[in-house]
Order: sequence, then C-alpha cells, then structure tokens
Amino acid sequence: MRRDADIVVVGAGIAGVATARALGGYPGSVLLLEQFDLGHARGSSHGTSRIFRLNYPDERFVRMALAADAAWRELESARGEHLIDRVGCLDLGPTARKNVRALAACGVRHETLSAEEVAARWPLQLDSDEVGVFQPDGGVTFADQAHTALIGEARERGVDVREETPVRALAADRGSVTLTLDRGELRARAVVVTAGAWGAELLAGVGIELPVVPTRETVVYVDVPGAERLPPVIDSGRLPLKGEGGIARVGQSAFSLAAPGKGLKAGLHHSGPVADPDAEEGPDTSVAAWTAGWVATRFPEAGETLGAETCLYANTSDEEFVLERHGRVVVGSACSGHGFKFAPIVGRTLAALAREAAE
Repeated sequence: MRRDADIVVVGAGIAGVATARALGGYPGSVLLLEQFDLGHARGSSHGTSRIFRLNYPDERFVRMALAADAAWRELESARGEHLIDRVGCLDLGPTARKNVRALAACGVRHETLSAEEVAARWPLQLDSDEVGVFQPDGGVTFADQAHTALIGEARERGVDVREETPVRALAADRGSVTLTLDRGELRARAVVVTAGAWGAELLAGVGIELPVVPTRETVVYVDVPGAERLPPVIDSGRLPLKGEGGIARVGQSAFSLAAPGKGLKAGLHHSGPVADPDAEEGPDTSVAAWTAGWVATRFPEAGETLGAETCLYANTSDEEFVLERHGRVVVGSACSGHGFKFAPIVGRTLAALAREAAE
C-alpha cells in the first residue's frame, strides 16, 4: 500500500512543533502540516511571551512543570539560546495559598511576602493585608523564539515542515490514515492531531470526540517602565463582578507578564466567549478596559494602553490535557490556556504514542 509519510503531525502550534521535534530521528518519514503560515496569529501559540511557572495547586502539575523546566533547559543548551527569562513568578489571592501547599509538598522553593516586602522589590502595589507567594524559578518564556527553536530542531532532525497546507478531513482504516488536502490526499501510517481549536471538527470525521470548547480571550499591552524586570503576576484576588462594565464572564484570575517589544501584557484568564476559530473577531472592549484598569491599580507606574489582541483557548472542563491514542490517530490537546509551558514534555508523550500507532 502506498504511503506518503510514516507519521504526519497536523497543526504547527507549540504542541505540534514540540511533537515534530520529538519525532526527529524516527527511522521513517515525518511530516508536519500547518494550515496557515508558521507563527500565525490566529491560534494559541503566537506572540512574544508566555508565563512559565511551577505554581499550581495540584502537585501533579507542579511535578509536570518541573519536568518541563528541565526539558526547556535542555533545548536552550542544544540551541545555544535563552528561551526563558527566569525572573520568578508572583501569585496573589486565594489560589496563592493553595499553591503554597503543593509547592511545599514537592520540595519547590518559594517564599511568602508581605505587601511591604513586595513593594520593596518591585513597583507593585498590594493592599496592606495582602500577601504574595513568590517562586523564583518561574518567569517569561519568549514564545515566538521558543516556537522557532522547536521548528529548527525538527527540521534539523529530518522532519518535513509544510505551511499553508490545511487538512480538510481524515479517514482511518486498520493499516493507514488518509488526509484530504486542498489538492489531493496523503496516506500515513499514523497521524497526530495537534490542531488546537480546529481539532474537534477534524477528529469528529473519524469518530473521535474531543471534549474541548474554543473561547476567544482578550489581552492588552500597557506601557509599564521596566516591565522586563517584573515577575509575571497571577492575581485571583481581584476580579470583576459579573456584568461589570459589560463583562459576561468574570474569569479565574487577572495576569500580567513582560512582552518584549510590547510593554506589559495582561489579561483576564478564562473570560472570553465561546468562539468559532474560523471567524476573525477582535478583542472584547469590556475585558480590555477592565484589564487596563487592573494594571493601573497594581502597577503605579503604568502608562497608556498600547494595544489589544486575541488568543484562542481550547478548553476542557477540568483543564486537563487530552493526550490519547485511538488506533492510528493520536490526539494532542494541550489546552485551557496553560499548555505552552508543558510543550516539550507533551511533545515527547505524543511522539511516543505516534510511534506506537505507526507500528
């Protein structure tokens, strides 16, 4: 039976490129397909920065983040590049207290700081009775550079990377998977679907239900002097009221982090509406306005808002990742808006499943 590739990875966001990199050196042929151009801004992996953190209330995620940290350091060493600026990460609000227990259980260093101690370190304002939990190994991942580094590694390891190549349908049988493209078909021994918000529709064609709901989230960029020296902040203590300023979903936490070349990036995590990934819709002005106001209350030196953009989340109900094998089809959905940091270990897991599927 004719096969055009042994393993095809569909979707070149951060999970897809990490999977392709982990498949580099596979004795068969590996193909990575992206429906748009590499690094496009329509999905979940674009932009200059993402938060890297070990801070989670679940010990399992703390241990996963530790493994991801080691994997990112290995990639940095292999590429001779600085991909994460480890300026630490600061938690505020009720979730911070839960994170302390998990960090302590995993033996991860951290410290609890008073409002005065926080103000002595950074131009960051807390109420007098608030505390912050600082973890020094977190920081800012240079997202676009990390994405490019993984693509470079994949190509150097023999992966064929093709952009502007959308996959319209999948059909699986016992011996192969057929991918329908705009011009013709491809046949593969195994397929890995890391298509983000587009994954559910594609997988439905082969009878696989992907339990994700896409939402379109809004982030703003604010002029804050010295933003690159600030730790990312995750604040579960200050949230809008439902309906405040027209906000429909109050979200889980406000967050901020440096965005090289763009100032301070901030958002309201999980506040976006359910979205059609093919629709090109702009930022939510209500969320953008509230977020800019939150930045002003936390960062006294904040200046004007420089812009806003959107990012797609592919959300599961429990924020767990979907990493599964269904015969010759492997499903990878590292989602719910916190998957970027785990990309290297997610890629290794999906690559191992793909090798099994191709046997």
